[in-house]
Amino acid sequence: MDAEKLLIERRSIRKYKKEPIPDEVFEKLFELCRWVPTARNSQSYYFIVIKDPEIIKFLGNIREPAKPILAAPYAVAICSDPSKSRRYVQDGCIAAYHFMLAAWSLGLGTCWIADMDRPEVKEKLGISLDHYVATVTPLGWPAEIPDPPPRKPAKEFYRFIE
Repeated sequence: MDAEKLLIERRSIRKYKKEPIPDEVFEKLFELCRWVPTARNSQSYYFIVIKDPEIIKFLGNIREPAKPILAAPYAVAICSDPSKSRRYVQDGCIAAYHFMLAAWSLGLGTCWIADMDRPEVKEKLGISLDHYVATVTPLGWPAEIPDPPPRKPAKEFYRFIE
C-alpha cells in the first residue's frame, strides 16, 4: 500500500471479526514498529498485546469511549518509559500512530482510545506507575470499514509565514 493511500484510507475500526491474528502477522507488525521515530532515537516505547478475554473486558468497560475494545479479539497498550526520554509522551503517541498505520497496512484495524493512562490500567497490565500509556487500542481484522468522516479543507488549517 502506498503512503498516500494509507494515510487517506485508514479508519478507526469499531467492529471486528473474531478471527485470530497469525504469529507471522504480529511479527511483521512489530518489525515495522522497530522504525518508530523517537526523540534522540531513545526508542522509549513498548507494546503489550492483551489476549486474555477478562482483561479485554476490564479495559473495554473502564469508560464509555473504550467500548470498541470489547469488539476486538486483542487489545494493545502502547506505552513509553520516561527514564529513556524526556519526550516520552511524544514518543508514546508517535509509536501509537505508527502502530496504527502499520496495522492498517497489514489489513488490521485499530481505534485510538484516549484517557487510558490510568493507575488501574497500569496495575492490571503490570505497567510501572511512572510510565505513560498513550492508548490502549483494539486490534483485529475489520468486520466493517466505515465511510470516511467529513474533513475540513486543507486550506483551513495551515498558513505560511514569509
